[in-house]
Amino acid sequence: MEETIETIVYKKIKSEILTGNIKVGEAFSEASLSKSTGYSRSPIRSALKQLEHEKLVTYKKNRGVVLREASIKELADITQICVNWLILTTEQVADGLGSFAIDDIQQLLNEAKTYRQQMDYVNYMNKMPEVYMAIMAASPNDLLVSTYQWLSSRVISASIYKKMANPKNSPKKTLSTVQFFQTYIDHLRAEDYSQAIRCLKDYQQYANHQILYYGYL
Repeated sequence: MEETIETIVYKKIKSEILTGNIKVGEAFSEASLSKSTGYSRSPIRSALKQLEHEKLVTYKKNRGVVLREASIKELADITQICVNWLILTTEQVADGLGSFAIDDIQQLLNEAKTYRQQMDYVNYMNKMPEVYMAIMAASPNDLLVSTYQWLSSRVISASIYKKMANPKNSPKKTLSTVQFFQTYIDHLRAEDYSQAIRCLKDYQQYANHQILYYGYL
């Protein structure tokens, strides 16, 4: 089925947000987006309403449209949901209800590692949710991936970019998300699911500390 103009414009603007081309604090309008994209204001208005519904943008009086600033609590809540669903998926696989595509998960994590080493935090922050969703794909619950994808976009585009798009703001850490998930994958390969779950629970504690102390992961 051919996509409507409204869908094409919605995907284009959302892509601009999720790749960091539209930044927190940067005001834009239907008119400015129409000029930059070459589309009329009607499909742009429809796209912005959808993005507002998804909590990605908000309308500010006398300013126009801006990216919505995700709160620390929201980031912590969504991270907790993610980890709980990863634990659920791991338990389901341990019970024989699914199987992991471990090589695919490892490939995605390797790509995330490369971005992090290069201090390319925008691509890194977009890649890690792909790792999580590749893990969740092993669950018999078909709604996990699509629901998490919607939730993650609410925080990936807001205050995280404000801090992490600038590599100088990255704290020096002895632990990292990619280290936790490499250990997790190693346990999956060994089919040591209890230790894999333990690793995820340790990661939850680490993530909470990072979010509360730095305001991001």
